[in-house]
Amino acid sequence: MNVLTLEGLGKSYGSLVAVDAVDLAVAEGARHALIGPNGAGKTTLFDMVGGRTRPTRGRILLGDADITRRTEHERARLGVAKTFQHSNLFDGLSVLDNVVMAVQRDAGVARSPWRSVGAHREVRERAGELLSRLGLPDRAGASAGALSHGERRQLEVAVALATRPRLLLLDEPVAGMSPAESSAFVELVRGLPPELTVLIIEHDMDVVFTLATRVSVLHAGRLLEEGTPAEVRDSATVQEAYLGTQDADDIFLTPEPGATRDGAR
Repeated sequence: MNVLTLEGLGKSYGSLVAVDAVDLAVAEGARHALIGPNGAGKTTLFDMVGGRTRPTRGRILLGDADITRRTEHERARLGVAKTFQHSNLFDGLSVLDNVVMAVQRDAGVARSPWRSVGAHREVRERAGELLSRLGLPDRAGASAGALSHGERRQLEVAVALATRPRLLLLDEPVAGMSPAESSAFVELVRGLPPELTVLIIEHDMDVVFTLATRVSVLHAGRLLEEGTPAEVRDSATVQEAYLGTQDADDIFLTPEPGATRDGAR
């Protein structure tokens, strides 16, 4: 069964075609990576799936439901959750309270969140369980603003999981992480419920080829190639799209010790 299906999905800005008639199917439980060179249309496609950007043409199906014209909030209620390149947390609240508020919204008890934090034991228990699953039980009382970059990413996933999604969208989750933080995040995603479907945009090829069960490659707004990680890695077409005639091994070069995953030191 496919959790997400894109049929001829496209987005134009005047004469500029950002995404051009993309057909894509993401199977239930997949860890599906969307990769491509800069300017390939990945973020635009991701934003259309998440509801931030309205397609010019085509359809988006969540299961059998057409969600093409649904808002972000409506998609969230139907089971689409996402994290962002830039953090979307309440830095002044504790780690636990960030998750409690998300659980309250999911449970329909968020009409007065400031008074209800801690008022419902079952809400706090579920929030605590999510923090344990995401490796943050010892940070529950800390301010979200005091977390490290890697810990913030963990918390963002916990908040997203509070909505009990069918589809989790991860937008460049390891950008700016050290190799150790990135490896820990990969293990975290691997430990997510097997029935949860994950669609991920990521530039770090080590992460992509370690984590993904399926990889789709965009180039110039079009779907260039799709297959298993091994098939995509060995594809001459993909190598050419990324680096011209450069040796393919360089695509998957591991950063030097001490470097972050986006190349910064």
